[in-house]
Amino acid sequence: MTMASKRRAERADDLFDRTGTVQRPSYAKLPKEFWALIADRSMSPDPAELPPGDGHTVLVLPAFLTTDVLTKPLRRFLTACGYRAVSWGLGVNWGPTERITLGLRVRLDELYARSGPVSVVGISLGGVMARDLAYDRSREIRQVITLASPFRLPTASTIELLYRLCASFHSQQIDPRRLNQPLPVPSTAIYTKDDGVVAWQSCFSSESDCFVAQVAGPHMSIGQNPAALRVLATRLAAIASPRSAI
Repeated sequence: MTMASKRRAERADDLFDRTGTVQRPSYAKLPKEFWALIADRSMSPDPAELPPGDGHTVLVLPAFLTTDVLTKPLRRFLTACGYRAVSWGLGVNWGPTERITLGLRVRLDELYARSGPVSVVGISLGGVMARDLAYDRSREIRQVITLASPFRLPTASTIELLYRLCASFHSQQIDPRRLNQPLPVPSTAIYTKDDGVVAWQSCFSSESDCFVAQVAGPHMSIGQNPAALRVLATRLAAIASPRSAI
């Protein structure tokens, strides 16, 4: 491991609590989480019963170690609700590598140039990356919505070891201290106390401009959780664009 890689890996220490203040979920919950990922086939809410979308673009960021394949049902639901839901197109979410960090900003720039401010929806680590993106591109982002995502750091997680294995490849542009600052755009944090992957206590915020919603159900299937989808569709419709499309 090079010195640069070692420094990057050490920065993961800032992401995870070592004081016991944030309680890590029980490892006993992990089998249920993986089963939910495989077997959960919950029906999405009826879009006709939800506020109609205005056609603006919604960029969906996948969770750690997942791809656009797992966000396809979520994007299909958002499309049915009246939005232009799009994938990030960057393959597996290995975390904030240099390629992904740059590629995500290029993707957002392209979407903004095409249709104006974009709502960004991030699942788990994808939500952390969505928030990081908002600090650099607030003009281009309409709002950020996170699903079972650490909103405040440090957090605690049952898959911390997996994250640390990837951390040596992560970009130094991610600053945990910055992620604890208020977002420059409206935000929504959807979390579940049944979370078996990330400490739920870190997945919401007391920021005045952050709407918080608690739902029931596992972490890994939150992108298909009917209650979470209702909140998501409602919040997308609630925040009007502060800028005209260009």
